[in-house]
Amino acid sequence: MKIILLILLLPFPVFAEFRLNQIQLIGTHNSYHVAPTAQEMRVFGLFDKRAATAWDYTRKPLGEQLDNGLRHFELDVFADPKGGLFAKPGDPADSPMRKPGIKVLHVPQFDARSIHPTFKGALAAVKEWSDKNPNHLPVMILVELKDRADNPLAQKPVKFDRAQMIALEKEILSVVKKDNLITPDFVRGESATLRDAIGENGWPTLEKCRGKLMFCLDNEGGHRDVYLKGNPTLEKRLLFVSVDPVHPAAAWMKRNNPVGSFDEIQKLVKAGFMVRTRADANTVEARANDRNRARRALASGAQFVSTDFPDNVPRIGEYEVRFPGRVVARANPVSAPELKGRAVK
Repeated sequence: MKIILLILLLPFPVFAEFRLNQIQLIGTHNSYHVAPTAQEMRVFGLFDKRAATAWDYTRKPLGEQLDNGLRHFELDVFADPKGGLFAKPGDPADSPMRKPGIKVLHVPQFDARSIHPTFKGALAAVKEWSDKNPNHLPVMILVELKDRADNPLAQKPVKFDRAQMIALEKEILSVVKKDNLITPDFVRGESATLRDAIGENGWPTLEKCRGKLMFCLDNEGGHRDVYLKGNPTLEKRLLFVSVDPVHPAAAWMKRNNPVGSFDEIQKLVKAGFMVRTRADANTVEARANDRNRARRALASGAQFVSTDFPDNVPRIGEYEVRFPGRVVARANPVSAPELKGRAVK
């Protein structure tokens, strides 16, 4: 009888010891976005029909997206240290858009509508949901720093230098306690580098990461290098960055094309790294009802799969990106093959 009971109980400790990199989650791209008005779309269409079509989508508030089973988001942020840089003429004096602080939007003056116009407001929405669901799976927030004027008619953005990056971290900590964050220090532990920690100890167990948020930097190149300056293995920093696998800060990677980078993503995941990819880069795949890219994204083992279509959109062919049964998460098909097919609650 004892032997039978032992056999019956064996799967449960294994399941409880899932590590963070052994699951797969789905989230949204431009998670804050609100479509321009019909009049604005007509005007945009005169200059760029593709942009007008690409901007024709509206997200739900982040709390509702979390209720809908999504577990990672992407926010485009602009520095606004003096306040009012992106305010509209009709905004009242006490409007959040007139106050100093980081703002969330896509393209200033053109595609600038946001369900959460301030970074703190977006984080507060996630924290409110997190507080109500303290045992939730970790939520990853991908942050893209924007400081380039895409149009000469738009406001000139404030440069995201080191000071503005530290200001962004301060905004995070003003909303979320550090104990509720999965930070590079949390993952590195006593190892010399993040890369060493991943190779020697692996990621923390899922149980140690429940109820926490994880932040990653979408930018590579110059912005990433400025963020890493003086912190080569991200010591004391809050965001993970996408670097070469041999870099001391290597832990999480961005590989947005799951078709062209399929083999590379699988190799990275097998090596213990976490990866973000995109199931669809625009509406083309969805309008053609082409699920190949989404299939490759899910099969690649990338832990974070972003989509513009987490729910069916009848007008473009009943296309959506979800796991079978619309579960929130599943065992990673590459880093947890022994648990393949298992849903994660």
